[in-house]
Amino acid sequence: MWLFYKVMYPRAPKSMMPQEGDVTEPRNCNFCGHSLAEYRGVLETKTVASKAAVSDTTEDNTLFFCNYEHQADFHAGRGYEP
Repeated sequence: MWLFYKVMYPRAPKSMMPQEGDVTEPRNCNFCGHSLAEYRGVLETKTVASKAAVSDTTEDNTLFFCNYEHQADFHAGRGYEP
């Protein structure tokens, strides 16, 4: 039985595991709303036209997406359909 699980469910490569300095805090995708660890997704910084706009808002100026397809769909204005 042990051999069956060893063959069917191999260990993930070390490149997919969190490295030193990675943020493992879960975040919600801005496109679909699913929760994912920050180091596994795509983090994008919003560009702000002026410093006055930054001081007026208390919102975090980063966008987080599960993958590059969600990022592209978000910027294309598409809606998420589960």
